[in-house]
Amino acid sequence: MKHLLGLRLLFATLIALAPVGAVCNPAPVGNTEETMEHTMYSVSDKMDDGFHVYVLQQDETAIAEIVPALGNNCYAFRVAGRALIDEPPALATLQERPTAYGNPILFPFPNRIRNGSWTFEGETYQFDKPPDAPTTIHGLLLNRPYQVQRHAADENGATLVCTLDSRTVPDIGRQYPFPFHIEITYTLKDSVLTMGIAIKNTGERNMPMGFGIHPYFRIANPAQAKITVPAAKYWELDDVLVPTGKQFPVSGDLDLREGKPFVGLKLDHVFTDVQLTDRVSRCIIGEELVMESDAIFRELVVYTPPGRNAICFEPYTCPTDAINLEAKGIPAGIIVLSPKETFSATVRILPL
Repeated sequence: MKHLLGLRLLFATLIALAPVGAVCNPAPVGNTEETMEHTMYSVSDKMDDGFHVYVLQQDETAIAEIVPALGNNCYAFRVAGRALIDEPPALATLQERPTAYGNPILFPFPNRIRNGSWTFEGETYQFDKPPDAPTTIHGLLLNRPYQVQRHAADENGATLVCTLDSRTVPDIGRQYPFPFHIEITYTLKDSVLTMGIAIKNTGERNMPMGFGIHPYFRIANPAQAKITVPAAKYWELDDVLVPTGKQFPVSGDLDLREGKPFVGLKLDHVFTDVQLTDRVSRCIIGEELVMESDAIFRELVVYTPPGRNAICFEPYTCPTDAINLEAKGIPAGIIVLSPKETFSATVRILPL
């Protein structure tokens, strides 16, 4: 397993991202490209449950499915017939429960904001929340429709680029008056799925932000799987799952650095002091998959959804309620983009 993992991780470092930042006319759907190594890549589209789905495919080996209209969620990734992402039973279910399956995108904050209220540069802001809820959760982009800008199948693999401009969605600007443009590039190559993120501050003032994703990974062999998370500390959470500001060294079932059996794990924790190898962190499910995240992701939330053979490895640029932690003088990794500045990051999913 170690030899196979080493080869996979070495191979992943050679993967080239498709260029981001360009806006151009979409190529005809259904384009294909056969590489010199006789690997065939394709991009096609279909209708599923009334939603337009884009399909990235590598021969008969690997396939990824993305639904731009539902938050640009890559809700399926299969390699050699094995599902690596835990898929919704139907896209109508994903529409009803947008954070329960696939790969939800969390922006302008990951996880929760206490009371939905926060202050930045002397002004106070309020995110929407249900009247009885103690927090606003998982950002403002869930189920927001993205626009397809381009797709291609060539020697770089099968690629889909989708964008969202907050100025076209008044409900976002009402709660978060910091205009932005987000671009997500999904690339399937050599059975590896790469997610490239680029977020530009298109406004005229500083923009505070945090970014995360919430992928659900299916565990094919739960009885044998070991879970590895390279984090040395965790944030103490209160009764509404918001950090108190205290951090503690991992121990017992929370020390996942050398791997723990999946069976019996009950996790909904915000880990920090993430350890990097070759400038990325690596979360591992036994001999099944690896998730690699750039160093900009300083936190990892790990969640085991009850009653499912699945686990979430959630790379975050900051912890839950980070902007309110920083208001208390606790460093929490809030990113502040100046006008026209762009944030970028990469996450990769590698089968083993």
